[in-house]
Amino acid sequence: MKKTTTPIQAIVDASHDGIIAIDKQANITLVNKNAMEILGLPEGIVGQKITKFIPNSDMLRILSTGKKEIGDIAVVLNRQIVINRLPIVVDGEIVGAVSTFKEITDIQKMEMRIRKQFTESGLEAKYRLEDIAGSSAAIKETKKLAERFGKTDATVLILGESGTGKELFAQGIHLTSSRAVGPFVAVNCAALPGNLLESELFGYDEGAFTGARKGGKPGLFELAHGGTLFLDEIGEMSLPIQALLLRVLQEKKVRRIGGEKVIPVDVRIVAATNRDLEELIRAKQFRPDLYYRLNVLTLELPPLRDRLEDIPKLTESVVQEICEKMNKRITSIDHSLYRIFRQHDWPGNVRELRNVVERMVLLCEDGRLKKEDAEFFGKKLAPKKSGSGAGRDWEETERVMILSALQRANGNKTEAARLLGMDRTTLWRKIKKYQEKFTE
Repeated sequence: MKKTTTPIQAIVDASHDGIIAIDKQANITLVNKNAMEILGLPEGIVGQKITKFIPNSDMLRILSTGKKEIGDIAVVLNRQIVINRLPIVVDGEIVGAVSTFKEITDIQKMEMRIRKQFTESGLEAKYRLEDIAGSSAAIKETKKLAERFGKTDATVLILGESGTGKELFAQGIHLTSSRAVGPFVAVNCAALPGNLLESELFGYDEGAFTGARKGGKPGLFELAHGGTLFLDEIGEMSLPIQALLLRVLQEKKVRRIGGEKVIPVDVRIVAATNRDLEELIRAKQFRPDLYYRLNVLTLELPPLRDRLEDIPKLTESVVQEICEKMNKRITSIDHSLYRIFRQHDWPGNVRELRNVVERMVLLCEDGRLKKEDAEFFGKKLAPKKSGSGAGRDWEETERVMILSALQRANGNKTEAARLLGMDRTTLWRKIKKYQEKFTE
C-alpha cells in the first residue's frame, strides 16, 4: 500500500533545511527528507527514540533547559552543518524540541549568490584602502585617518578636488567598517535632476507618477540598508532634496514618493564634495543644519600636485590595470616620463593622470612608455611657472586646459570631459565659471 503523506509532512519536506522534532519523551515526532539525507537516517523512524539513531543528541539538552541554541556548528558524516535548536512550548510547558539545520556549503553558495547580485547591481565596494596607490607622507596620513574613520559608524564628509579619488576612499572606509558585508551604494548627486534624484534616493510606490514602474521601486536608502550610502558631489544637491535628506538622517526612516508606509533604514552616510560647503551656506545654497549633520568626521584628500612623489607608483598601477584589461604588454617606463609628469600641475588630479597613462598604453606599440608618447598633450604638459607664484595659477591653467580640450573635441562637451578626466557635470560647472573669459 502506498504511504500517505500528510499536509504537514509535505510542507516540511518542501523545506530546504533539514528538520527533526521530538516530544518530551525524546520520541521522534517529525522528520523531513533533507534531515534524513543530511544525517543519514533510515525511513520509518517516527515514533522511535532519537537516541537510537543519535546517541548523544543535543536535543535532550533543549528538553532539559528550555533554552534555544542558534548557529551551532557540527560535523555529521563528514559534512559541516549549522544547527538551530528550539524548545516547543505549549501553554508555558515544554512539550518537545525541534532542530533545523543546513550544510555550510549551502550557506556559502547563498552568500555567493547574494554577493553576485550586489556586484551586478553595483552594490559592492571593490577598493580597499591598501589598494590606493602612493607612499607619500600626505597619502599615508590620509589613509591612516580613513582607517580610523572606518572603525566608527559616524557620518564622514570627504573633501577634495575633482579626480582625487573620493569614491575610492569611501569604498575603503566601508570595507574597513563593521558594515563591510553589507551593500555599498553610490550616487552622483550632480548627475541627476532634482525630481529624478528624489525618486532614486527614496524610491516610489506604484502609481506615484506617470511612468512609475509597476509595483514601485525601492530607493537607494532601502538598497543600502545595513551598509553604506555614498553621496558624491553633495554640494550640487538642491535645497528641497537637502531638506528630505536631513529628515531621513534624523529619523532613520524613509517614505517612498506616493507612499504612506514609513520604512526604517540602517544606513551609514559617506558624503563627498569638491566645493566649499561653508561658502555655499553663506550663499544660501546649502542648508547649515545638513552640513553639521554630515560634517561629523572630515577627510581632506591631498591633490596630486601636493604628492608628486606618488606619480611613479600611480603610473605603474594604472599601466598594470590597463594591460590586464586590454591584454597589452608594457615592459618598461622611461624615468624621463616621470620627470615630465612632475612638471605638470595636474588640475584633474589622479583621474587626469589615469586618462593620460591609459591613452599612452593603448597607443604604445613597442611595449615601452617614453616621453615621446606624451607629445599628444602639447600645451597641457607645459612646465610650471617659476618664481614666487610657481605652479599656483590654477585658474589660468584650468581655463587653457578646458579650451584646448573643447577644441580637440570639436566642441563636444562629453568628449572634452573624457579627455580632461572629469565628470561632464563638473565640466559644465567650470565652463560656467569661466564663461566671461570664454567670450572675451
